[in-house]
Amino acid sequence: MFINIACGIAIISAASPMMQEKLNYTPMEAAAIVGLIGVFNGLGRIMWSTLSDYLGRANTYIVFFAFQILAFYFLPQISMELAFLIVLFTVITMYGGGFATLPAFLGDLFGTKQLGAIHGMVLAAWGLAGVVGPTIYDMVKNATGSLDTTLKVFAGLFVIALIVALLMKRTVVKAHKENAKKIEEKLKFA
Repeated sequence: MFINIACGIAIISAASPMMQEKLNYTPMEAAAIVGLIGVFNGLGRIMWSTLSDYLGRANTYIVFFAFQILAFYFLPQISMELAFLIVLFTVITMYGGGFATLPAFLGDLFGTKQLGAIHGMVLAAWGLAGVVGPTIYDMVKNATGSLDTTLKVFAGLFVIALIVALLMKRTVVKAHKENAKKIEEKLKFA
């Protein structure tokens, strides 16, 4: 989640200058689109958390990271305004969806016994990611002078997030099997 948040907050903080650079938006036009980011973030919270009930939380995060690898890699090459905005807003829905789906995913991973404490620790990391993401963005952009390179660095970070999500999915599947076995054994003795 740290990577997802770092990248998500970085893209939000860079959205206005990115649209000015790539789509030749005026600062006022870019600001209007940035205002819509909140709407798509909110829609993503509802849409993705609902979909995660059907897809499974681990699968939902795998979709997030796989899409965002492609989005961050190819976004700088998209010059058609509508396509650029669709990709940007889709990423933003996933950022909101990641936040909304997180408590249920933590429950899948760790159970609900200490969920509040675990969620609190994850939210602390979330806050740190909010500082780290834009800092990395600025450092890479200033060092390279290239939005393309900067977003490709973030695409690389999403590759790491995807690998972690795949490993976590394996952990969730294993935990569910172990829990089912324990329940089955308890029912035998009941």
